[in-house]
Amino acid sequence: MNETDVCFMPAADLVASYRAKALSPVEVTEAVLARIDRLNPVINAFVLVDREGALASARAAEKAYASGSAGPLAGVPLSIKDLTETQGMRTTMASIVLKDRVPDFDAVVVERLREAGACILGKTNTPEFGSTLTTNNRLFGLTRNPWNLEHTTGGSSGGAAAAVACGLGPIGQGNDAAGSIRVPASFCGIFGIKPTVGRIPNNTWVVGMQLFAHEGPLTRTVGDAALFLSACSGPDPRDPWAIEDEPPDFLGTLDEAPRDLRVAWSGALGGAPAHPSLLAACQDAAEWLAKRVGKGELAQATPDTSGLAESFLPVFITDGYVSYAGLVGDRLDDVCGLVRQSFERAKQLPATEYARALGKIARFRYNTRRFFEEYDLLLTPVTSEPPFRADDPAWDIEHEIPPMEIIKFFFAPSSAVSGNPAASVPVGFTPEGLPIGLQVVGRWGEDDTVLRVARELERERPWAQRRPPEHGTK
Repeated sequence: MNETDVCFMPAADLVASYRAKALSPVEVTEAVLARIDRLNPVINAFVLVDREGALASARAAEKAYASGSAGPLAGVPLSIKDLTETQGMRTTMASIVLKDRVPDFDAVVVERLREAGACILGKTNTPEFGSTLTTNNRLFGLTRNPWNLEHTTGGSSGGAAAAVACGLGPIGQGNDAAGSIRVPASFCGIFGIKPTVGRIPNNTWVVGMQLFAHEGPLTRTVGDAALFLSACSGPDPRDPWAIEDEPPDFLGTLDEAPRDLRVAWSGALGGAPAHPSLLAACQDAAEWLAKRVGKGELAQATPDTSGLAESFLPVFITDGYVSYAGLVGDRLDDVCGLVRQSFERAKQLPATEYARALGKIARFRYNTRRFFEEYDLLLTPVTSEPPFRADDPAWDIEHEIPPMEIIKFFFAPSSAVSGNPAASVPVGFTPEGLPIGLQVVGRWGEDDTVLRVARELERERPWAQRRPPEHGTK
């Protein structure tokens, strides 16, 4: 097995190899770090590499395997998004204003990854304060799509998705409040799941965002996502909206194929019609799933999405302002135009409008719960367009995004606002060679069903062996 093959091994296979003493956590971590050295100058997925910390964790993992005390992710090299608080490690949120900021605490998800024995490689790129669906910022610049360097990775977990797609660690931690795990997963040809809201607690968001901010993994295999969720899920008193029940057995049930599910499909979901090649690939996969895990019928049905945009945007911009404006202070000129305009809008937003938005979120969640009384799954494209060009002027971070561009991403925010589990599953490529993702949305709390459905598609149409071009000097 060569070094590249080692870097593309799933986390679950790495753990099995460590236990069998066929591979060393230190050797694997060194191989991934060497690959980062070679590819990251081209892709710009990592904005900080903690070489010493990752190798120290790898050495600790070797000792843990020798003593029989290894955690479920011991020795697995993975990345943390630069939006996620990481104790002792520079966490800038991709803002010039915070370029030297080092938190003194871990987000719950980071805390649990450390406890599981993971080797944290460093921090991955994101738009400033996670503000948009492309990964570009003034501090670190643009992350490029590994499949085509002229195109975007999506956002806001674009650095994490690019890293995983390139073999720079089998798992990337991300977060998702409007599609920030699923859009980059779709654009980079990997798997990503936003679990039920509260499945992985968070201790870093303000109140409104805790209603639809999710922590989750980006991986090349469904099994690795199940491994991540198993290590990171479970209640925590620091998050009042955390799910108090113990999580499902994600790993133990992964290969139990679901049957007789009631499957719904939508090619629009209230947004822009999907691009023909993208729509065809997603609908073909949806029809196969309806036969494989469903009753054979693919119903054309959607939840009621009325009021979705009006409920999401006021909470998103206001909570962003409350979270970050104090950190920015009087340095507004140092943040990008998109963030600055968002702050200005949030300052002028009446409290009554914010309160109405929270009420609309509650109504939307109720309507979605009613929809999932009739159906077990909702299948849609992740976006209505393939990855757009990185230099598309409509997505210039110095200006507001035109509404007609935002509507192309209308598939993703609905399950974030409702809190339902939703995954992006690779289902092919456009004629231009750009990845396509199918969104699988499940009933509230049934993250395990979403994983099992994705696993069936993975078995039938395996994608993990596909690798983007090798960029950089060999």
